[in-house]
Amino acid sequence: MNNDSGIISFQHCNHKNIYCINIPTNCPICKKCLKYMQNIPVRVPYPFVRASQQSCSIIVKPTQGDFLNNYQLMDDLHIGVTSSRGTVVSYDWNGIIEDTDNWQECLVVFQLNDHFMEKYWDTVLTNIVKNECWNSSRYNEEDHNCFSFIIAFMKQFYTFKSPVHHIETREDFAELYVAPTTIKAYKYIYLYRKIIQNGFYIYSQPSNEILCTQ
Repeated sequence: MNNDSGIISFQHCNHKNIYCINIPTNCPICKKCLKYMQNIPVRVPYPFVRASQQSCSIIVKPTQGDFLNNYQLMDDLHIGVTSSRGTVVSYDWNGIIEDTDNWQECLVVFQLNDHFMEKYWDTVLTNIVKNECWNSSRYNEEDHNCFSFIIAFMKQFYTFKSPVHHIETREDFAELYVAPTTIKAYKYIYLYRKIIQNGFYIYSQPSNEILCTQ
């Protein structure tokens, strides 16, 4: 289960995609009745997940508010890591936090795809949490923050196994994993907000593309 807002796409005339949550009675373009449509509406993939359902993953969410209603590109993000059981571990001014309740709408920016490495993932996570450098008194918003915690975890996890990409800094991780995922998700956010504002959104160019396809 997730909080999928249920955006769908369909075509009626001019081969333009019309996006909505509830299909209107009449086509927004030609105003004709939509009772009989030639094409079956297609569900737009929902990019957000509940962290508890994503084992051994790196996840992000807005520091303030949520993605659908509040987030703007370049807003601050909070980042965490899930255990093999879906428990979220993150670091902030309170120190190490373990919870799932505050991660109901987040993005997966990295996920372990090796079942045999899950036990080691959990072991590294358990050990790094015990390190005193992650207590609340050491927190610094600029250079010892939630991203610092994730980079330390990833470096430790890959001590004997090379990652797909070489990660040394927060900037490396953000460029390789966070930015592409959030930019792609923002297409969905844009669609959602336009639909909430107008009841529908018309893709301006004739196309068979379904925006936000994963």
